[in-house]
Amino acid sequence: MDMLMLLLAFILLFCSFIIILFIIFINNKNKKMDQVDLSLDQMEEAMIPQPFINKRKNFRVEVDNLYCIIKFNHFGNPKYEKLKDKTIEGYIEDISLSGMKFSSDYELPVRSDINILISFQLDHLVFSVKGKIVRRQDHLNNENVTYGIEFAELLPNQEKQLSSWLNRKIVSK
Repeated sequence: MDMLMLLLAFILLFCSFIIILFIIFINNKNKKMDQVDLSLDQMEEAMIPQPFINKRKNFRVEVDNLYCIIKFNHFGNPKYEKLKDKTIEGYIEDISLSGMKFSSDYELPVRSDINILISFQLDHLVFSVKGKIVRRQDHLNNENVTYGIEFAELLPNQEKQLSSWLNRKIVSK
């Protein structure tokens, strides 16, 4: 009888040990699955287009297609010099202290060094600012082309007025 009790205790202890090992094994598998799930989530996030992260040195304020006039001052490519002093119309989409984005139905090459004078009005303030076209974005469903402009020469009083206007717009949102 003692031998039977001892054997039963041993079997019970052995089964408990197997159950504990099984629980540890399952926990490790679950941790690995969680890591795989996390890796899959990270891969899915990397594949989903993320909203543009603003890496600009100045904040931008969206404007509601504000009318502007662009005059071409200089082209890095002599092939385009015939366009010098030509003006086109456009619409500003956003603006900052360092530049703006505008759209126009006029197609310009971006690879050329194109210096412009852009004139626009913000409330009662009139601006004429020298700039350079630094980016072009074509739109499939729209005949307009969007351009990124970097301001080249913002006079101190223009900078002060523009900064004040931008700050008022941010505060009023």
